[in-house]
Amino acid sequence: MKRWLLITMILTLLLTTVAHAQSWTPEPRKDRWDFSIMTRYSWSMEHTDDNGSKLDLDSDLGWGFGFSKYVKENFNLGLTFSWHSSYYTATAVGGEGNEGETHTYSNVLSTSAIALYGDYMFGSGKFQPYLTGNMAWARANTNVTADIDGGCYYYPYVGYVCGAWQSETYGDDSFAYSLGLGLRMSLSASAFIKVGYEHTWTGFDAFDTNDILRVDLGFLL
Repeated sequence: MKRWLLITMILTLLLTTVAHAQSWTPEPRKDRWDFSIMTRYSWSMEHTDDNGSKLDLDSDLGWGFGFSKYVKENFNLGLTFSWHSSYYTATAVGGEGNEGETHTYSNVLSTSAIALYGDYMFGSGKFQPYLTGNMAWARANTNVTADIDGGCYYYPYVGYVCGAWQSETYGDDSFAYSLGLGLRMSLSASAFIKVGYEHTWTGFDAFDTNDILRVDLGFLL
């Protein structure tokens, strides 16, 4: 419910600013670069596998930075680097030799990604609604050594695991992509803020989709 309320508020803001956009003559952007400092707030989520293993992931704030080039006045292509850490509680379910046993623990899920993205901005005023999309390669690390007690367990992030590894933590890599919309506001001839909403799809079984609120501060170079 809260997510749909946020989406409704963003859409209302976009329509309002388009209707009441101020007269604005921006600096030419074509063939220029920009640099942005980014925040990414993700909501909490719960996931239960068919085997009964569970993952409860807390909401948290992530960070990133990126560069882009304006190939047209209202269209830019760029590269971003982002990272995020969220507390979680997980329950592993016993497999062969450990039937009926469960193991519950908490730690921090660390994720990072490198992404190619594009933004298309509408209009030429001080306030510009935009659409965005990206393709990324993401890495997730559970920061927990799986199978602490030995034997075989079903884990909510990597599936069925046997054997005891005490020297490394379990993680995974995945392709990811996202689509979103938002509002770009020019603060001056060279500075701007972006506020938007994105929905992300990944190949991670335990968190294959996620909603993100983004706020970026950027500068034309």
